[in-house]
Amino acid sequence: MQQANRLNQILSIVGAYFSFCIATRVLWHSFQGFKSFILPSMWPRKFVQEYGSWAVITGCTRGIGLYYAKELAARNMNLLLIGRNTKKLKEIKQNFENQYGVTVEIVPDIDFSQNSTSIYGKIEKYLTDKDLGILVNNIGSILPYPMYFNEMSDEVLVSMIKTNIVATSLMTKLILPKMEEKGRGAVINIASVSGLSPQPLQTVYAATKAYVDFFSRGLRHEYGSKGITVQTICPSYVCTEMTSFSKNLSTPSLFVPSPEDFACSAVKTIGYTDYTTGFWSHALMLPFAYMPRLIMKMNERFRSEAQLSRR
Repeated sequence: MQQANRLNQILSIVGAYFSFCIATRVLWHSFQGFKSFILPSMWPRKFVQEYGSWAVITGCTRGIGLYYAKELAARNMNLLLIGRNTKKLKEIKQNFENQYGVTVEIVPDIDFSQNSTSIYGKIEKYLTDKDLGILVNNIGSILPYPMYFNEMSDEVLVSMIKTNIVATSLMTKLILPKMEEKGRGAVINIASVSGLSPQPLQTVYAATKAYVDFFSRGLRHEYGSKGITVQTICPSYVCTEMTSFSKNLSTPSLFVPSPEDFACSAVKTIGYTDYTTGFWSHALMLPFAYMPRLIMKMNERFRSEAQLSRR
């Protein structure tokens, strides 16, 4: 009887401990959700006053990058837009200047997947005498559809690493010292939930996004005390050209927002949280990011669907 009572006491203590851990985790995630997706709508930040008057954005001619630029222009930030498509950049420049009354400059013909690092010297010339406030490292490359590692060409593999890792690193290295000099600024790195756990059939893409995640975390500790915000955005699927390999991802839905809705939500989180999915429904999907077997099955379906549509 005494041993049974002792066992019951031990089980009660263990149960209370795990209940406390679960309750603490629920409260913590609830607080993070409130801070990320409710509080910013109640008290919007004033980016120009807090960070500076200019925002630099890569990968801005379409998708998430385009709508990040739109959201920042709507908040009276001048824009330096970097990309390959000169015609599209000029159209965006004219539209935003007419619509928002801000100054927009473009750096055309920039291909972040190329071998030469000379493009960063070209970009640096446009940074002179600008009050650089926000850098959005949005440029990214993904497979045309999920595939096995051996199905990737060498060119696609190298291009993805250069675009997702090298470009993010060197753009940050280019602008961060200028923010450090004035003691303020924000670096926004677009990572992915794919970088939180191995992602079969998107192995290299997930690995590059894991780099962006850890790169951002390290910089946050290095420069947070110097007045610089380093924010990691880890979205799930957003309805852009990058997800056109599946019809289920090609139409905006509750869990696959349009790039406009996503950017509207994500931009509001700047200054409120350093680590976020950017969109409330993506936060609910986080547990699934840690299930490689489930992801493998999902990506196999996407792969089959894409291959059938290409025949």
